[in-house]
Amino acid sequence: MDGMLTFSHGEVRLGSKLVPGILKSLNVRGAVVFDEAERDGLSGKTKTPKGWDDSAVTLTVELLTDDTTCYDKLAALDALFRGHDNGANPRVLDVANAHVSARGVERVVFAGLDSSETDQDDVILATLRFTEHRPPIIRAERRVGKTVVKVGIGPGLDVSIGERAR
Repeated sequence: MDGMLTFSHGEVRLGSKLVPGILKSLNVRGAVVFDEAERDGLSGKTKTPKGWDDSAVTLTVELLTDDTTCYDKLAALDALFRGHDNGANPRVLDVANAHVSARGVERVVFAGLDSSETDQDDVILATLRFTEHRPPIIRAERRVGKTVVKVGIGPGLDVSIGERAR
């Protein structure tokens, strides 16, 4: 399956393709979204929690120079994630990893690639950033739905009243 992202035992795979580099770290971040409002006549803002932001998954791989240079590996890594759909649309990836699953993340979208090196060795650290993918349809299904109740108040005078389901 090409849309499956797996990482374990130092390897990262996108479908059947081995992602260049050695997995060094994995980080999953979840955060609350706040609504900030100015308070009339007072300094500062009030923060009201609105819900959860999409989780962020970050993995860092070490690109070593061996038979292939670290720069060639970086170019291959960049092409692996950017190359889908002629670079126009990043693909949605199913994630298979115990750590990420424990945080409730099932699907991600590639969000960015950072790379860095020092003058000490021929190694590049590449950080792959992914954002949790929760399509609007799934979000709508999780929200509380409405139930319509007809109330009869007389002949030909029925009125529909929306009531939140619990």
